[in-house]
Amino acid sequence: MSKLETITIDTPSGSSALQIGDGNTSTIGLGKSGDTITIPSGATITNNGTANGFGDTVVAGTESFLAILSSDQNVNDSAYTLAAFDSESYDVGSNYTNTSSNYKYTVPTAGKYRFYSTLAFATQGSYGVDWGQIALYKNGSNIHFVFTPTHQTAHAADVATAQIDITLDCAANDYFQIYGRNNWNSNTTQGLFYSDSSRRSWFGGYRIA
Repeated sequence: MSKLETITIDTPSGSSALQIGDGNTSTIGLGKSGDTITIPSGATITNNGTANGFGDTVVAGTESFLAILSSDQNVNDSAYTLAAFDSESYDVGSNYTNTSSNYKYTVPTAGKYRFYSTLAFATQGSYGVDWGQIALYKNGSNIHFVFTPTHQTAHAADVATAQIDITLDCAANDYFQIYGRNNWNSNTTQGLFYSDSSRRSWFGGYRIA
C-alpha cells in the first residue's frame, strides 16, 4: 500500500465534481482516531445512502402514534381513571402499549414531543354529566389537566368533551398516559368514557425535535 502526501486535492479547471474511489473501492476512511474533520460554514453534506454511527438519527415526526378508545369504558364517579385507549390507529416505532393497566406511550429518544388527546364523557342516563376532567400523566404523576366547559351542575350535559394539546421536553423512557374524571348527577348511576364507535376519544403524539 502506497501513501500519498499532499496539501490540497482539487478538480481540473472546468470540472465541479470530485470523486474519491471507483469500482475497486469498498471502504473509504477519513482521518484516524483523535483527528477532527471540519465541514466549513456554507458547505452541505448530502446523504443518499445509509447513515450509521451518528447517534440520534430519528427524524422529527417519524416517532408517532394514535390510539383510540374502541368501546365505552365504565368509570367511577369523580375518580381519576386510566383511559383505556386500546386500539392503535398507527404506532410508528412501536412505543405505545395498549395492554390492560398500561395504555401508555414510552419516549424512545430524548427530544420535544407533542401530545394531544380528546376524552368524551357520558352516562347511562341522559344529561347526567356535571363535569369531566382530562389529565396527562408523566411517569405516573399528573402534570397537566383540563376541565370540560360544563364544569357546573346547572349545565349538566348529555356528552361533554375535554382536550389536551401540549409540547413537552422529554427524556428517553419517560412514559405518558391519559387519565380522566367523570362527575355525574342523580340522573344516572353509571358514568362513561365515551367511545361512540371509536369516534369520540383518542390519544396521540409525535416527536418534533
